[in-house]
Amino acid sequence: MTGLLRISAVIALVLLLALPLGVWLFDIPLPRLVPAQHMLTFHTVVEMFAVVVAVLVFAVGYHVLDERRATGSLWLACAFLAVGLLDFMHLMAYPPMPDFITPNTAQQTLIFWMAARFAAAIGILLYVALPPDNTPRLLSRRTMLVAALLPVALVFYVGTWKEHWVPPLFLPDVGLTWTKIALEWVVVLLHVLTLALMLTQRDLLQRPGARLLGAALLVIIASELMFTLYRELSDAVFVLGHVYKVLAYGLIYWGMFLESVRQPVKRLEESRRAIEDREQRYHQLVESAHDGVIVTDVDGIMRLVNDNVERLFGYPRRELVGKPVEMLIPEDFRRNHVRHRFSAAAHTPQRLMGKGGNFRGRRRDGSEFPVEVSLSSFDDEHGRHVTAFVRDITERMRDEARIRHQALHDDLTGLPNRWLFRDRLGQALMRARYEGRMVALLLLDLDNFKLVNDTLGHQRGDELLKEVAVRLQSLLRRGETVARLGGDEFVVLLPDVEDQASAALLAQDILNVLSAPVVVDTAYQVSSRASVGIAMHPRDADDEDTLLRFADMAMYQAKQNGRNTYAFFSQRLVQQVNDAQRFQDRLKHALENDRFSLHYQPQVLGDSGELVGLEALLRWEDEELGVVSPARFVPEAESNGLMIPLGDRVMEMACRQAQAWNAAGTPVRVAINISALQFRQTDLVDKLRTTLQQTGAPAELIEIEITETVAMEDVNLARTQLRGLHELGVGIALDDFGTGYSSLAYLSALPINTLKIDGSFVQDIGINADVETILRAMINLARSLRLGLVAEGVETQEQLHFLQSLGCDVYQGWLHSGAMPVDHINALLKTASVANR
Repeated sequence: MTGLLRISAVIALVLLLALPLGVWLFDIPLPRLVPAQHMLTFHTVVEMFAVVVAVLVFAVGYHVLDERRATGSLWLACAFLAVGLLDFMHLMAYPPMPDFITPNTAQQTLIFWMAARFAAAIGILLYVALPPDNTPRLLSRRTMLVAALLPVALVFYVGTWKEHWVPPLFLPDVGLTWTKIALEWVVVLLHVLTLALMLTQRDLLQRPGARLLGAALLVIIASELMFTLYRELSDAVFVLGHVYKVLAYGLIYWGMFLESVRQPVKRLEESRRAIEDREQRYHQLVESAHDGVIVTDVDGIMRLVNDNVERLFGYPRRELVGKPVEMLIPEDFRRNHVRHRFSAAAHTPQRLMGKGGNFRGRRRDGSEFPVEVSLSSFDDEHGRHVTAFVRDITERMRDEARIRHQALHDDLTGLPNRWLFRDRLGQALMRARYEGRMVALLLLDLDNFKLVNDTLGHQRGDELLKEVAVRLQSLLRRGETVARLGGDEFVVLLPDVEDQASAALLAQDILNVLSAPVVVDTAYQVSSRASVGIAMHPRDADDEDTLLRFADMAMYQAKQNGRNTYAFFSQRLVQQVNDAQRFQDRLKHALENDRFSLHYQPQVLGDSGELVGLEALLRWEDEELGVVSPARFVPEAESNGLMIPLGDRVMEMACRQAQAWNAAGTPVRVAINISALQFRQTDLVDKLRTTLQQTGAPAELIEIEITETVAMEDVNLARTQLRGLHELGVGIALDDFGTGYSSLAYLSALPINTLKIDGSFVQDIGINADVETILRAMINLARSLRLGLVAEGVETQEQLHFLQSLGCDVYQGWLHSGAMPVDHINALLKTASVANR
C-alpha cells in the first residue's frame, strides 16, 4: 500500500510540473477556471489560507526546533513569519480590495508579493545550506526574529508610501513588465540552487520530510513559472499559480515542521511503550525467577514474599507476612542482623541491585543452607521499603569447591599440582625461617617412562602414574606433601626434617616401594623405578625457585649416576651447570661474530698422489676456551637450535672458497657435510641454490655429504632431497658407508655419486678378517653400482695397499695429511696436480 501511494504521489508531481512547462513552452491555452465576478473571493480565500499556513510554519518551527538543524529551522520559521505578513499585505493591497492604507494599486500588491517570494526562497535556502546542529548558533531566537521582521517593515514602508522607488512591475495595457518577470526568475533560480544543495546532503535526504521538501521546491518552481506567464489577474495561469503556492506551503508545513513535532512525539510514545514492556517483563521475571523475593519495612517486618520464598524456607506465605525477617536467619546471626538492618535500609540506594553478601538461611525444619542476598530499596506513601532477592547457592558453592580442587590438583592422580605445591612450599619455608626448621625437597623422575608410553600406550602409562602416586602417598606422614609437577615428574616436600640422613632414608624408601612391578590393565607388569634429587633448606637454598632448581639438578645427577638411585645437591653441580651455560654462551657468541673457520682435508689418488677433492671441516678456536673439538661443539649446537644457522654458514663459506680457488685457476671439488637437522629442512635445496648464485661457485665443484644413517632414516625424504640436489648439478656422497645398514634397493634408487667408507672399517684392516670381508663386499657393491669410492681414516701404507688391491684408489686420512687451513691448501694447490673424477 505504501509503495502504491508513493507511485501515485510521483505521478501527481510530474503532472503538476508538466502543466506550467507545457504552457510555457507550447503556449497551451487554458480555460478560465474562476469567473471574473468570483475572482476576488478566490484570491482572498487562497491568500488567507497561505497566510495561515505560513504563520503555522512559524509557530511550530519557532517553538519546536528541528533536533538536527536547529539554526536552519529557526531561520526558516522566522522567514515564514515574514512571508505570512507580506502575503497579508499583498492581500490587503490587492486592487479590488478596499484601500489598505493608501489607495491600492497593482504596483503596491506586487511589491508585497515579490518580497514574500524572496523571503520564502531565502528561508528555505538557509535551512538547506546551514550545517547540521542541535542548538541555535551565534544568534538568539529573538535576534533572528527581529532580523526577519526589519525587512518586512522596510517593504511595508516602501510598498505603502514609496512604491515609485521600485521599477514598474505591471502595466495595465502591457501586463507584466520585464522587471517583474526577471524577479520571478531570480526566485526560481534560488529554489533551483536550494534543490541542488539538498541533493548533495545525504543526511538531509535520509530524513522523513526530505521528500516533501523536495516536492515543495518543485511545486514552488512551477508556481513561479505560472506567475511569469499570466496576462491578467483572472486568467487560469494566475489562478493555478496561487493554487500551486498554497500547495507548496502545505508541503513545507507538513514535511518540515509537522515531522519535527510528530517524530519526537512518536519516539516519546515508543519510549513509553518500551518502559511499559520492560515493567511487564520485570514483573514476569520476578514471578518466574528462581530467586525468592522478600519486601520488608524499615523495622524488618515482611510485607511481601513470593512463591519461591515458600519453596526455599518451607514456610507458607501466611506465616511469613507480618513477621520479622530474622525468623529466616539462624539464631547465631540474628542479633547482628537487627543491629545492621536500620543502617542498611537508610544507606541502600533506591533500585540498586547487588548490594548484599553471602549469608546462611534457616528453614522451617531448622536446617541451614548458604544464600546470596541482593538488596534494593524504594519509597512509597508508607515510607521506605527494602527488597531482598534471596538465592540458594548450595550448588554453586559445591561447584566452586570442585573447581578450586580441580585448579589446585592434578586431574590424573588427584595429587596437588604445581600451583598448590608452590604455595605449600612457600609456607613451609616461611615457617622454617621463623622456627629454625630444616626443609627437604625430593624431586623424582621415573626412569624410562617414555618407553612405557611408546610400547604399551598412554593409557597404561597413565595407570602407572596413578599407582606411583598411591605408593608415594603411602610413605608420607601428616603435614608432608607429594605433588605431580607434570609428565612423570613428582616432588615430595618434607617441611620438618631432622637431618640429611632422614631425607636420604625417605629417598631410599621411595626407591624401594617403586621397585616392585606395577600391574596395569590386569595383563602387563611395568617397572616404575625412579631417579631422585634432594635439595635442603637452609643448607642449599633459601627460596622456592632455587630449591626446586637445585633438586632438579640433583635428580639429573642421579640419572647420570646410573638411575634408580638418589643424589644430593652439591655446589659442584652448580659449577657444571655454569660451565655448560658458559659454553652455550660462547658458542652463540662465536656464531654471531663469525668466529668459525673451515679447514680442508685432501682426498687423493693412492697411486699418483693427485688431488681429487677437499672435505670442508668446521673448526672453532675461542678466545676464552681455546681450540674446541667438533665432537664437543657440534652436539651442543644441535641441542640448542644452532645447528641450522651454523650449517648455513659452513655452506656459504665452503662455496665462497671453492669459487675463490676456481677464480685463481686452481679449481678443485669441495665436499660439504650436511647435518641431520639441515637435511630435514624443506628449503635445503633452495638455500644451496641461492648460495651458489650469490657466491658464483660452479655446482660441479661442490659435493654434498650426508651420512648413511641420515639417508636411511627417512628414505622418501632422502629421495626428494637428493633428487633436488642432483638437479642443481652438485655431487652427492654417502658418508660413513657401512654403518647405516642401507639396502641395495635403496642405494640404487638414490642419485648418489660417491660412497665414503667409514674409517672404523679401515682401522681394522690387517686385524679383523671379518671386517676385511665386509670391505670387499662394500667395494664390490660400489663398483657394481658404478659409484665412486673414498676411504676415510687411512693412516698406514698397509691400509692403503689393501684398499687399492680391492679397487678403492681414493682415500683421505693422516697417511697423506690431516685437515689444513686455507693458506696451506693454497700452497698445496700450487704444487699438486688435480685429478678429474
